[in-house]
Amino acid sequence: MEKIIAVCAVCYNRKDSLARLLSSLDKAYYPVPVTLIISIDKSNTTAVEEYADGFTWRHGEKRVVKHEENLGLRKHILSIGDYLEEFDAVVVLEDDIFVAPSFYYYVQECVEKWCDDMDIAGISLYNFPLDYNCKLPFMPLRTDSDVFLLKSAVSWGQVWMREQWFSFKSWYESHADEFGELPNLPTNVCTWPKSSWLKYHIRYCIEENKSFVYPYTSLSTCFCDLGTHAAKKQTHTQTVMLQGEKKQFNLNPTVCYDGFFEAESLYKHLGMTEEDLCIDLFGTKGNRMGRRYWLTREQQPFKVVRSYALEFKPWELNVLHDFDGHEIFLYDTTMSAKKPHYRDNDMNASFYLYSTYLDIPNILRRKIVRALVKVKKRLVK
Repeated sequence: MEKIIAVCAVCYNRKDSLARLLSSLDKAYYPVPVTLIISIDKSNTTAVEEYADGFTWRHGEKRVVKHEENLGLRKHILSIGDYLEEFDAVVVLEDDIFVAPSFYYYVQECVEKWCDDMDIAGISLYNFPLDYNCKLPFMPLRTDSDVFLLKSAVSWGQVWMREQWFSFKSWYESHADEFGELPNLPTNVCTWPKSSWLKYHIRYCIEENKSFVYPYTSLSTCFCDLGTHAAKKQTHTQTVMLQGEKKQFNLNPTVCYDGFFEAESLYKHLGMTEEDLCIDLFGTKGNRMGRRYWLTREQQPFKVVRSYALEFKPWELNVLHDFDGHEIFLYDTTMSAKKPHYRDNDMNASFYLYSTYLDIPNILRRKIVRALVKVKKRLVK
């Protein structure tokens, strides 16, 4: 039986943002009639409600839900899950999201494939251009599949499915208290404010070993408009988005990343398990779990079992191809030793940044790169 999938636009007081989202939804392709739910949290303006009432939805039923009291972002977003009592899946879109024309084809195929798979917590429309924990570019390993797996939830265009959502909801009811820094979670996530619902979904994925399905080419993008979690307008959340009409997707993910955006294929390649090895190429884990072996770009006072170059992109390919060098180190933390030295400090620092500065003289470029490295270290701390 074909799954019934609703689309929910979640908004508060940003009429222009909602208009942009609804415009992108209106221009998308729908092979079947689709219910559009516009859920509006109570604010000090009626402009959003008036716009939603006047919007013509040409692709099926339209429902405008006007909350009579202010729920706040966290409660409002989580309340959308209640629609899964009625629908098999819900596409959840905050008002500063913009969808690709083929997003619904992608959603349909993903829901059909994973609606009964309890190892999957949800489906993302969005592909992160950055690891949000350290603001470094994220380049997932490519295969012939259109999707990969990541043990982290998303808020910039996502699909919740009935059984998976109710499993999370049950977990959430016993984990809804505020939490501080936890060694198994990214420090950045633990510092998000009380209004964040996403940090609980991310924690659920990490602690319960659940993955979200992510596209290599994004089916949504985010404008990061001024709002509850954005104090100023930014563009770093914009990502490359699929254009045109694509009706079929190859949904055969063989690449999986953990909640820190680290490639899990490295465990198998190195003949280790997660209990043996801390994969820390982004430098945000810090081996806080006390694993014996530690794979990182950081210079640490332990015996180097093996070192790798920093030339292939994404950087895990240097390990997967056993490409020797002196920029990535595999340490045995049970054995103390002198800190290793990079072969080329500028190579390590400019791996992702070099192309931005091609037209800058070498001396100045090196100064800029070194300054950026200092900023990154402060952010990671």
